[in-house]
Amino acid sequence: MTWLFILAIVGVVVTLTLWVIFVYIAVREIKTEMPTGSFAPALNMPRADEPAPVKVLLPIDGSEASIAAVQEVAHCQLPPGSTIELLYAIHSRLPVIPDFPPWAVTIAAAHGESIRAQTQHAPEVLAAVAKHLETHQRHATVVTKTVEGVPKEEILREATAWGADRIVLGSHGRGRAQRAVLGSTASAVAAEAPCTVQIARPRPAAAQAMPGANAA
Repeated sequence: MTWLFILAIVGVVVTLTLWVIFVYIAVREIKTEMPTGSFAPALNMPRADEPAPVKVLLPIDGSEASIAAVQEVAHCQLPPGSTIELLYAIHSRLPVIPDFPPWAVTIAAAHGESIRAQTQHAPEVLAAVAKHLETHQRHATVVTKTVEGVPKEEILREATAWGADRIVLGSHGRGRAQRAVLGSTASAVAAEAPCTVQIARPRPAAAQAMPGANAA
């Protein structure tokens, strides 16, 4: 009888132990399957093996050089959810000179006309480029912005304020003499930008690749 009693107790203990283990596993599985408050935010988190979206700043002016930059962005591989900002900086290459010399009136008039022409031209260029990029970069968002000022200064200011990850801009391919007088926007931006800068050089007949292009 003593052995039977001991065996009965052992059986009860083993049975209870198995039931406790079963209940513990069942409760843990139920908690795992229950929805939590972190479920929705987790959906928006990028996978470890997927690149994060990037911000690409694309300065344009409708010139052959900027078209080369547009084509570079249109055909590059961007992570889904990336944003491309088209920046048109309205700026006259003519110097602003006080009106005391006789010829300064002509230069001032030409300066004003250049600004007016660019102001009218900017929406057309931005719309054409935005449409082109939306066709080629279907998983990216394209936004546009127009500013007035010296291009290199406006590009650097916008890149910093917006938090750009990359700047893609074209090089006009000026010679040394022209760079000494006019300066190089691409070189200045590359030297001072807070992010990666990619410079695209025009290819032959690039100006015909984009509607609304202006060989300025």
